[in-house]
Amino acid sequence: MASSDKDPMSRQRRCIATAARRAMVALTLVALPLHAAVTVSYGDPDRFTDAGDRNTDPRNVMLSLAQHLKKLGDRYLPSQSILKIHVLDLDRAGHTARNLPTEIRIVSGRADMPCIELSYTLESEGKAAQSRSERVCDPDYLRPLEFQYDSHDPLVYEKRMLEQWFRDRFAKAAPPR
Repeated sequence: MASSDKDPMSRQRRCIATAARRAMVALTLVALPLHAAVTVSYGDPDRFTDAGDRNTDPRNVMLSLAQHLKKLGDRYLPSQSILKIHVLDLDRAGHTARNLPTEIRIVSGRADMPCIELSYTLESEGKAAQSRSERVCDPDYLRPLEFQYDSHDPLVYEKRMLEQWFRDRFAKAAPPR
């Protein structure tokens, strides 16, 4: 045994230091803000107006959009908020050209804008703060993309539309994180 282990004062200082470290860790964990929770549900994507095509499985499209909405919640919603979104229908930007061996999606800027029909409930402090159904569309979807969007993402227009909708509905109360 080392000589410092025999000294009762040294042992007491170590115990106090250990207790202080544990208390600091506990306070740090308590002080961390809780993130907002976003849950996204949807019916059968095969029945949606235009969620997929020969090249894109509609379930993968919905999973990608659900993941995007969850990221938007982390970014824009106040902590401890709960947002429940149910997607009722999706009509992606453009239309598919079916006369080719592989389908391609053609966007013209006419009547082929992205639209999503959804209902949502926002809860804050355990109480429903907002609850409504909406049809969200972006008639100006062919405007130049902002730098944060990937032009090669097949859902770029839908993601941008949803981010604009999310900011308009929910970011007023809290600045983006």
